[in-house]
Amino acid sequence: MPPSPTVTTTQSFTGTTRQTGVNSCTSDSHAFAAQDGPVAVLLQETSDPAGALAVQVCAGGVDNNNCSVNVTRIAVGNTVGGTRKGTSNQELKLLPHSCVFGGPFDTTVPITYRVQVTYQK
Repeated sequence: MPPSPTVTTTQSFTGTTRQTGVNSCTSDSHAFAAQDGPVAVLLQETSDPAGALAVQVCAGGVDNNNCSVNVTRIAVGNTVGGTRKGTSNQELKLLPHSCVFGGPFDTTVPITYRVQVTYQK
């Protein structure tokens, strides 16, 4: 039996991330199952004062710098992407802009976001 054709799928996620100290942050994670092909993330909105976050998509949540999307700056309204690497079990994380790229931060204020992920299912 031939394999089923892949279908381009778009999924929305909302979440919270927070900087807890210098170069230290926590974030919600969002799992999805992607077949071979492109993975793209669109940042629709964030409460981050920089209007941008750091995004990554890694197989199984393992940050080994060999991810479908390695840590990259993403601004509101922009899309970043790559080709799926590793297993089909992918995990999306977004981190505060200042946690990855430096700058002032407030540990008491959670940062919210809304994203769309497009991938092959």
